[in-house]
Amino acid sequence: MRNTARLVGVCSLVGGAAWTAACFVHNSLPQGCIDAECDGHAMRGSSPVATALFVVAGLMLAGAGVGLLLLARERNGGLGRAAVAAGVCGALGLLLLGSAAVVSAVDNDWNGMPGLVVPGVLLLAAGLVLLAVAVIRARVVPVWCSALLLASALVLPFANEQTSRILLAVPFGVCWALLGVVVLRRPAAVQREAHAGAGTM
Repeated sequence: MRNTARLVGVCSLVGGAAWTAACFVHNSLPQGCIDAECDGHAMRGSSPVATALFVVAGLMLAGAGVGLLLLARERNGGLGRAAVAAGVCGALGLLLLGSAAVVSAVDNDWNGMPGLVVPGVLLLAAGLVLLAVAVIRARVVPVWCSALLLASALVLPFANEQTSRILLAVPFGVCWALLGVVVLRRPAAVQREAHAGAGTM
């Protein structure tokens, strides 16, 4: 359990930092367009650095999310519906966003990109909301930390990679990095609380 908590902390911290850096790197590219604005206006391209950072962030945050679900399962004696739904939605969201990143590397002007990005972001946000709910119920981390993660997930759908609205995704990365710091500073406390919670079931 303690090793799981440390793994969650490292993955969360690295993933959150990579996500935040990727948002700023991507925002340094020329502004793109949204919907009707794209008539006669080129869409924003991609940067190899930003793409690499987003890939690292996706892998690390996926690991952190799985770790949090394992900690919640240990404390509750099993996975609830919210935790299972969080895993499914998060996995599908990451799959769609990963597909969008691959397509973007091949063809930045593909008209079907919103069909991957929009549902990908919505599914990811839904998964994160459900994950935050599951973590709050299990009290794996302090409630205020889970609440910040929940709030940042609710803002995520309003971000857009084509304009400076990509910066609306920055709080999401910052909250994950903060969660990582909290978990790394209290792995023993997480372990004790998890065992205590399991003992009361």
